[in-house]
Amino acid sequence: MILVSANENEKKHSVNLFKKASEYVRPRKLLADSQYSAANLRETALEIGATPIIPYPKNQLVGVKGILRVDRKFRSHGPANFKTAYKKRTAIERVFSRLKNLASLSQHSLRGLSKVTFHAQLCIIIMLFTAEAALNTNKLS
Repeated sequence: MILVSANENEKKHSVNLFKKASEYVRPRKLLADSQYSAANLRETALEIGATPIIPYPKNQLVGVKGILRVDRKFRSHGPANFKTAYKKRTAIERVFSRLKNLASLSQHSLRGLSKVTFHAQLCIIIMLFTAEAALNTNKLS
């Protein structure tokens, strides 16, 4: 875990976090939005053996074809396999949204990192149990 102040850009820590995570799992792909479009993150993913699926912003690699881009309406353009993989990124965005809104992680009244961490872990466990129950009862939404 890396603990930094909230006003610091998380892109600065993305390479170290990805390296740390890859010690525990062997990722095949690295899905990220265009905010994380940086050469060092792409190179790190390739070194680890993962394919970086990160769209380039419109000011990077102007005129180059065959790369992934996302327009203002959040439509992806580029190779079909990259577009298909990038669409799966929305699943994790839904999880973050539910944790923030339904589990009160955006506005909580807890003090201290250990209490917030414990609360977040409980929320994630409850979400996993709910998903498992939905699978077991064939009631997927």
